[in-house]
Amino acid sequence: MINVKKTMLIVVVVVLIVVLTGGYLAVTYLNQGDNNDKTPEQKVLSVTEIRDGAILFVAANHTGTLPLMNDLSWSGGVQETGIVGAETYVYTSGIWSIVIDYAVVENPVYTIVIDYSDDDATINWLGTYGNTGFAETSATIEGVDPNLTTEQIRDLTMMYLKLDHAELAQYMDDLSWTGGAVEMNGIVGYEEYNYQSNGWNVTIGNPVVPNPPYTIEVVYTPSTMLTWEGTLENGVITEVSCVFNPTE
Repeated sequence: MINVKKTMLIVVVVVLIVVLTGGYLAVTYLNQGDNNDKTPEQKVLSVTEIRDGAILFVAANHTGTLPLMNDLSWSGGVQETGIVGAETYVYTSGIWSIVIDYAVVENPVYTIVIDYSDDDATINWLGTYGNTGFAETSATIEGVDPNLTTEQIRDLTMMYLKLDHAELAQYMDDLSWTGGAVEMNGIVGYEEYNYQSNGWNVTIGNPVVPNPPYTIEVVYTPSTMLTWEGTLENGVITEVSCVFNPTE
């Protein structure tokens, strides 16, 4: 009788150990799964970074505005409005103006208004910036030339990369470009341009047609740290692929 009780006690203890151990492993596995699902938090931009990002967003999505953005030098800052719980920033550069409004709450949505007007061109752009990035609400753009030179496309692409992949900004100081048209060796109906500066290599190609679609490739060395491919079509830059391999 005693042996039977001992045997039953051993069985109960073993079962409890299995249950408890299994429960611990299950909780541990779920916790590990939660950790693996975590994604890096989006960088919090300052108001001046939002200002610069918004003007670049306009340039990338309405490329005819880019020639009007030469030598931007902003002045301004926070404005006293008397409205509790809200902030307003106003910046100007020449005849450009940017107004940024937001509620003083955690993770606010910023409302952005960009204006430009002279005898030849008018730009009125309204958009937002939030957790998902920049978004356009409305745009009235008149009197701009949508055709860009390949040098302007090159510079706009680098601006796009600097905003959309902020980790690359540290490699973009003091760029002075060389290069130009590439000999096509008998290929008819297609143009290609290549530019180099401080390890950067930008190649732009397009069929010889009115308002052509452009293909753009950007490579940064050493060791092919970056390979980026995109397009410029109908006034909008679009990323196709991006492979970034930072050095140790």
